[in-house]
Amino acid sequence: MLMRFVYLLLPACLLAVFTNLRAQDANYWSAGYGPAGYFMPGSVIAQNRDSGVLFYNPALLVNTAGSTSSLSGTIYQWQSIFMKDGLGTGLHLRSQGTSIVPMVASHAVPFIKKKLPFTLAYAIVHTPVIDYGVSQQKDVVQDVLNNSYSPGAETFIGQYKSANRVDHTSFQLADGMRLNKRISVGLTAEAFVRKQSTTVDYVGRAIMNPAGPDTVLAPITTVSENYTASYHQAGFRVRAGLAWELSPSHHVGFLVTTPTWKVNGKGTIISNVEISNLMVTPAQAINILASTRQSSLKTNWKNPLSIAAGYTYMHQRGQLYICAEYFAPVKAYQVLKPKPAAFIRPDTGSSNAAASMLQLNDERRGVLNVGIGASYRIMGSTLIFASLRTDFTYDKGINGDVRTVTEGYKVNTTDWDMYHAQVGVSMRKKRYHVRAGLLLSYGSTGRYDQTINLDHPDEDNFLLGDPQPVNARTIQAGALISYIHNF
Repeated sequence: MLMRFVYLLLPACLLAVFTNLRAQDANYWSAGYGPAGYFMPGSVIAQNRDSGVLFYNPALLVNTAGSTSSLSGTIYQWQSIFMKDGLGTGLHLRSQGTSIVPMVASHAVPFIKKKLPFTLAYAIVHTPVIDYGVSQQKDVVQDVLNNSYSPGAETFIGQYKSANRVDHTSFQLADGMRLNKRISVGLTAEAFVRKQSTTVDYVGRAIMNPAGPDTVLAPITTVSENYTASYHQAGFRVRAGLAWELSPSHHVGFLVTTPTWKVNGKGTIISNVEISNLMVTPAQAINILASTRQSSLKTNWKNPLSIAAGYTYMHQRGQLYICAEYFAPVKAYQVLKPKPAAFIRPDTGSSNAAASMLQLNDERRGVLNVGIGASYRIMGSTLIFASLRTDFTYDKGINGDVRTVTEGYKVNTTDWDMYHAQVGVSMRKKRYHVRAGLLLSYGSTGRYDQTINLDHPDEDNFLLGDPQPVNARTIQAGALISYIHNF
């Protein structure tokens, strides 16, 4: 009894220890456990004779022969996010790291009833989102300020750093039920906790050159911006599935996932903006201070309705599987909405209008992803398998490439399409089932929008330069493992 209890708790305990993996934050299919994550047991919509204990399509749970526990994840993963000239010529931005993460820990128990057989399963699923952090500095002598009041080249220092971390963990309870010999249905109730912390920090300084011999202290022109938003949100959604065996060789599946409903959530925004000694004209300087901290803000993070379908062809040596999932668009909305409180100081009574500058917003276009997978038995119960899936970005604006909201800050960092491939081997024994494989992912864009370009900072652009689109890419590789224990 004690050993059985340990087996049930072990996946959850391991999942609680390792919770840091880098992925993409504007894509739906980055996580390995999904309709096309063919490596993960049960990560399909149509039948694939898998002994996985928590099927993405809960209707397939009826095929679980006995009580089983499963632990799947990444034993090692490396990822690099690289933005060429991200802050200007030669000022690249790079975020990279390694990680170890169990992503799915689950347990399933079939209940054999003559009239209505069904299977219950529960799981903890950690969906990797992003852990991004970059920094860069430009320290040069160049002509930045107008020569009418600061003749010659100035000492200029520009510092930039940005970070974005998102963790998403869900707790799932699923039920699969057979309606007849060929058709089964299932339902998954999923409660989730999502946490995010995002920061943008920039300061640019130029030391004025004395305009005459009477100048003792050279003023410093400064432009700085700091913004940090953090929140947590708890909510739930429901996934309903259907599996249909057209014949022993042909299987189809359908899945509908509801949008998320919020249960509770709180967030905090802290921001500071300073502009000092910025000469709009030789006779007029701008000096501005804006500062605020707002806590206990209500959150409103959303995930849309999705509809998926899959088909599996069974043959003597393996399977061929294809699937697709459509995600509905989401109109522009605020994940964190600031209060109409004082921001620009001194408070003139009109500074409340500046609250829109502090919002954390999101907007999503409709996305259709497709995937293909195959397995082939090479000897006994040993199979080799491979899969390929698209992972298109939703960060292009609901009406094309132009986002509706231009004020405030985006909730996501990346905005490019991804492609994921998995290859591996599966070995099945009486008491356990083991899979091991490799993950390779790549994504790129030639139009990643800079926020700051330090090639030519001056008074007209507030020492921020003239941002341009640049090249950005992601490469990741990982070693995957999955273990299933049959009781």
